[in-house]
Amino acid sequence: MPVLSIKGNKTKILAVLEGLLLPVIIIVAWLIFSTLNILPKNFFPSPKEVINGFYEVLSDGTFIDNLGISVIRVLKGFLLGSTTGFVIGITLGMSRFLEKLITPVFNAIRQVPLPAWAPLLVLVSLGEMSRVLFIAIGACYPVVLNTFEGVKNVRSDYIEVGKVFRFSRVQRFFKIILPSSFPATLTGLRLSLSISWMLVVAAEIFMTSGGGIGEMMWSCREDSRMDLVVVCIIGIALIGFIMNFIMQKMEMFFSFWRVTLKQSR
Repeated sequence: MPVLSIKGNKTKILAVLEGLLLPVIIIVAWLIFSTLNILPKNFFPSPKEVINGFYEVLSDGTFIDNLGISVIRVLKGFLLGSTTGFVIGITLGMSRFLEKLITPVFNAIRQVPLPAWAPLLVLVSLGEMSRVLFIAIGACYPVVLNTFEGVKNVRSDYIEVGKVFRFSRVQRFFKIILPSSFPATLTGLRLSLSISWMLVVAAEIFMTSGGGIGEMMWSCREDSRMDLVVVCIIGIALIGFIMNFIMQKMEMFFSFWRVTLKQSR
């Protein structure tokens, strides 16, 4: 057992080092090109300038404040969009009549590029709610599609068991359909959260005067502070990575939980 544990730890460490290899190469290349003045400084600030810019916005609280506004905005849009998407996905999966009625309209709306919703939401003038709705629209689609597929792919023998035990429609939903479709729904939620985080930047650029990391990045770009633009990009990337990492761990946990539960039965 100790030998297996040591090997497992070495494998994890090796995987982490492999994942860090490309970022290290990029940073080293960036540092070399900046030192040799190969990259134009007006567009590509040096790592030192970026670090100084980070300390600048970190010390005055600007970066943390705007990042916090964006995270809260994303969570609002994600909760609204994913909840709506879950209800629609369940409804379409359980009712063939509603599936035939709603699916063509849903597929038509889904073809509209997400940025196309921004001018309409700006004209409606709902303030903060316009930004939340913009995020919610994008967050809705993955949850609808994955939940729908999860419900449609519930094994028929599970349904037959429910009929044998004379489950009501509500019992069949909570004891068979919901647990069986949950892994697919969780995948949809992970995709939804990633899309939500990407859309918040677009929402804050299209609909200004509400704060957020996107608006901060756009303001820095207008002030020709490319070092702060890079700081914002790195912050966006790190928060997105953390969100995706957490959702992946949740997927792994619930998948392991389902397997363990089946084995115990």
